[in-house]
Amino acid sequence: MNEIKTDKKETILKTVCYIIFMLYLMCLTKIILFKYSSSIDVIENIFKGELNGFRSINIIPLNSIIDFIKIISEGYFTRGFNNIIGNIFVFVPLGYFLTMLFKKTKKLRYTILFSLIFSLIYESLQYFLYLGSADIDDIILNLLGAIIGFVFYKVIERYTREKLYIQYYFTIIISIIGFIIAGYLAIDYFGIMFGLKNTDNNYNNDISKILDNSQVMVSGEDEFDIWGDIISFDDESVTINKTTVIDLENNVGIAVTNTEDMDLKTVYLLSSAKYTIKDIYDVNGNKVEIKSGSKDDLKIDKHINIKGYILEDKMYANEIIINNYIFM
Repeated sequence: MNEIKTDKKETILKTVCYIIFMLYLMCLTKIILFKYSSSIDVIENIFKGELNGFRSINIIPLNSIIDFIKIISEGYFTRGFNNIIGNIFVFVPLGYFLTMLFKKTKKLRYTILFSLIFSLIYESLQYFLYLGSADIDDIILNLLGAIIGFVFYKVIERYTREKLYIQYYFTIIISIIGFIIAGYLAIDYFGIMFGLKNTDNNYNNDISKILDNSQVMVSGEDEFDIWGDIISFDDESVTINKTTVIDLENNVGIAVTNTEDMDLKTVYLLSSAKYTIKDIYDVNGNKVEIKSGSKDDLKIDKHINIKGYILEDKMYANEIIINNYIFM
């Protein structure tokens, strides 16, 4: 009789774990595929044949990871840390649930195989549907996360001595805690991206006040004019690589800033910054087209020209020219 009750309890708890797993997959899909656009908008664009978002691809292992390590070394710890660690921990639950709920993934090689398939599908969809960056490093970090999830479950399995109902109880409790923490972090860090926070935040207002009150201290040496390709951005800042300082009059690249590292730069966006797009120059350096733009025009891998001021070793943009092509 007790065994029947235990079996019934395990069946109910396992069903709850399946539901949690499905909710996790929905959240994972939102985070990876629809962080910039809603699923409805993407589906509509597919039927209209208007896949005009942004996409990029990196097939060089460790290339992106090294870039984010550079960002961390520059003092922008949160941005670099979240991109590296985020890609790991977002797949930890996948490795855990696959191992717990499906018999075929009880061995590590099968967990890795199915996690690899999931990651490849997500990365491919990002590229083919113009939803972001398809990156081999994301796959590497995702697989590392799945392995951590596998090991975590095996530890739980060992200490519960294969009592499934205890494993299910533990999973439900940990999942609830995880959803609460993840929800808080999502609103705090990705809230603007998901439409959960007001873009007119105090951050830009405070920085604008600091810069406005410091104009008397800003000299020519504190100004910068750099361009490169966007590798990441959020509501507060944009990071570009391959940065070069330009002098249109002499058609040469020169250093006119007081910064030393000309490989990777993170620039903070002022709320008062002016945005223009398609700032095209002819071979003589004459400007042939300008269109007004906005922060919404920032896209990964876009060419960009940023002008602004350096204050307390940080760069603040007051003019952003997007899709900037210069023909020398």
